[in-house]
Amino acid sequence: MPDWAKPTGQELEQLKEPAPKRAARPAKSSQRTQILQGTAEPEKPQTVDELRAAMDNIVANNSPEAESPTKKERRQARAERRAARESGEPEELSDDQWQEKARGIILRQLTASDKTSKQLKDKLLEKECPEDIADEVLERYAELNLVDDERFAKSWVVARARSRGLARGAIRHELRSKGIEDEVAAEALEQIDDETEEARARELVRAKLRPASMGLDRDKALRRLVGMLGRKGYHGSMAFKVAREEWEERYGTR
Repeated sequence: MPDWAKPTGQELEQLKEPAPKRAARPAKSSQRTQILQGTAEPEKPQTVDELRAAMDNIVANNSPEAESPTKKERRQARAERRAARESGEPEELSDDQWQEKARGIILRQLTASDKTSKQLKDKLLEKECPEDIADEVLERYAELNLVDDERFAKSWVVARARSRGLARGAIRHELRSKGIEDEVAAEALEQIDDETEEARARELVRAKLRPASMGLDRDKALRRLVGMLGRKGYHGSMAFKVAREEWEERYGTR
């Protein structure tokens, strides 16, 4: 790793200190809700201001000091960048300039929402950042706990199970598409067990059974319910079992 990307002694000492944790949310009475919502939040910058401060610290400790460009130089640089974009040619920047640009790109991405290292690297490469610089900058932010795939995976599992009612299979597919390794995904998915997953499926089915029209044609209703659960990643046998039992509980055996 180049010198500019290595953490300073002060930063290493800060990383050894335990980060403050959020106060735990009050637990709800439902056991399955506690499983989905009761996981501890991983340590990370809590606000946009904290995130900006952390990244400003990186720039202050690792970027060489340079004189501020004059207005003429700034106008000339803008004109050159505009000409490069219009010609379709890659932007000509020094390594120091690419490092600064990469930090800005990552800052904007993380300010919007948490991202995996793969998502951030893809964005840097999309902006034509040299791959070696992209890897070094991301490694630097991982050392400072600003980029953490394990934290992302655990948060993603809880959010997608709670807000979208997705089963583990569907969430695993999403994590893989975002560059999360299977081993990391499997550990994050342990937050949801079989009982919790089935209970969430029943909630989804009950919501769909509210219209009286769902009780007119049992077979048609079951096809719709099983299809809905299948699209959310629930396997066929469990989806059919839940749909049938909930339909009969709602409308009786006909």
